[in-house]
Amino acid sequence: MNSLRLTAILSIAALSLARPAEATPWHVMGPRAMGMGGAGVAVAQGPLASYWNPAGLGQLYNVNGGMLSASFRAAFVGKMLEGANDLNRINQDCQKAGGGAGTGYCQTDKVRIALAKLGDKTSGADADAGAALSIKVKKLVFFAHGLDYMGVTALVDQVNNTDAALVANANTSRLILRGGLFTEVGLGYGTEIRESGIVVGASVKAIQGKIGYSRFNLFTDKPDSKVFTDYNKNTKSSVQPGVDAGLLWDLRETYPSLPMRPRIGVVGRNLNDPKFDQPQAASDGGAPARYSLHGQARAGVALSPFRFWHLAADVDLTDNLTTVEGVKSRYLSAGTEIDLVNHPAFNIPLRAGVQKDLSGESSLAYTAGLGINLLHLVVDIAGSISSDRTDWQSEEKTEKIPNNFGVSLNVGFLFGGKDTGVRNK
Repeated sequence: MNSLRLTAILSIAALSLARPAEATPWHVMGPRAMGMGGAGVAVAQGPLASYWNPAGLGQLYNVNGGMLSASFRAAFVGKMLEGANDLNRINQDCQKAGGGAGTGYCQTDKVRIALAKLGDKTSGADADAGAALSIKVKKLVFFAHGLDYMGVTALVDQVNNTDAALVANANTSRLILRGGLFTEVGLGYGTEIRESGIVVGASVKAIQGKIGYSRFNLFTDKPDSKVFTDYNKNTKSSVQPGVDAGLLWDLRETYPSLPMRPRIGVVGRNLNDPKFDQPQAASDGGAPARYSLHGQARAGVALSPFRFWHLAADVDLTDNLTTVEGVKSRYLSAGTEIDLVNHPAFNIPLRAGVQKDLSGESSLAYTAGLGINLLHLVVDIAGSISSDRTDWQSEEKTEKIPNNFGVSLNVGFLFGGKDTGVRNK
């Protein structure tokens, strides 16, 4: 047993102390995790353990059944969108009849201020969406995940930066839309090593990656008819294998006298660094020939002061590349779940949490969620919103939107999973 404990300690320490590498963003899949600030590694159980930590498939007091989940998140970084909208307003006066250089908002100083906002190297907008269908039977799960990443960055023409240049449509500033849709189909399995409280798990999957790319000229292209049409046209699909692995240590099973059932989890996704073919338009724009998902690593801890009250926290161990060029993310998440009714036939779990991006100067995001468990039917919903706002436009009118926001929901039929506190022999 001592060797097993040492293995768990060394595995967790190695991942926790690893130098952060580059990876794709960690998508918060499912409303339970989103409601708890985005924490899910150490509380992974049931069908969605296929995503959060395959070791959760083999832990004690688990649940079986099927679940359908969907999540969405959007974030706006810096002043790029403000600059783009201001330029649009300025250009209206530059192009309208009776207008032109030096009239209304068509002023050189305004053009240069807006271009500076647009060209902020740490600015951009990105979104990620996910959907999951998972069916778990005992320690085995079949899953189909869809993960969609999309980001907007700017390529700014700082040479033609006068009102006269806008009148002549000489400025070539562009927005670049890039991203990928990744469809994963696979199997996951988790099992406890003897009766140690140490659970290991892994998933193998086939991933179809559909990579898209588009450029949109701010002054000559119509956004409603150009940018997304070109993005959908300029795609390329390829298939690669993927491997995930995780470890979960339920310390109460190792040290029965420990209170509050402490758990520690670590997980690595896409450990084999799958790479997908880029469309020709992306290569022509200077992108690498292949789009890499990289590998992701995340660690989490959890406590249950009572069987109806749970605390969880996660942190990304990798600096995750976003679809906004030059912008990374590395999230710290923490939250709680309280079962308000906690009856076997009926329960209302209430969740709340916070999330912070450690890679930038973003504000805290606050999360909340609610569920209804009726017999075996489970329905959950959650949302997140940042405390700060980003300027959407400053010329003519001032508009602000949240720095980031998200929403998630799921429905499922689950069986079992009651924590009796006693190992079933």
